Amino acid sequence: HLLDGTISGVLLLELFKRDGMGTMVASDVYEGTREAKMEDLAGIRQIIKPLEESGSLVRRTDTELLQALDSFVVVEREGQIIACAALFPFFEDKCGEVAAIAVASDCRGQGQGDKLLDYIEKKASGLGLEMLFLLTTRTADWFVRRGFEECSIEMIPEARRERINLSRRSKYYMKKLLPDRSGISVVRTFQYGS
Repeated sequence: HLLDGTISGVLLLELFKRDGMGTMVASDVYEGTREAKMEDLAGIRQIIKPLEESGSLVRRTDTELLQALDSFVVVEREGQIIACAALFPFFEDKCGEVAAIAVASDCRGQGQGDKLLDYIEKKASGLGLEMLFLLTTRTADWFVRRGFEECSIEMIPEARRERINLSRRSKYYMKKLLPDRSGISVVRTFQYGS
């Protein structure tokens, strides 16, 4: 760890802030985006719970979250989950739903949401999906800045449309995916069916 000696209290800040104050030189992965695992469940719950309570995200029971775990991706930093999102594929319609994008409050504004969305787009493209869609009540502008366009409910796959809670007054957005030519594979077998 390299510290700036001109900053008052830098040693204490390095020791007691989650991300420290200095520059860390390491040979292992400090932060990365990956598929969620069973041991990530508590971290995912911790991140999405405040957003569920505020009404930004749909409430999920622990059982529902466990059943959807294979669809989640997470950003892990130094062993802690700091962001999550889910991709629910609808293979017959060649599209996927982006859901539950959430970033820990102390990590917002650092590009974590963009990392998750990029990962999900690559994953969806690798699965042969051509479009992504989402339902949102509060963050439409963020998605619009990332290429999503508002669409009608009729454009949402029927299997998903039947389960939409209309009382939430969500808006619907879609994005056409470009074929992934990066050579990076993020595809894993899905057990969640649409």
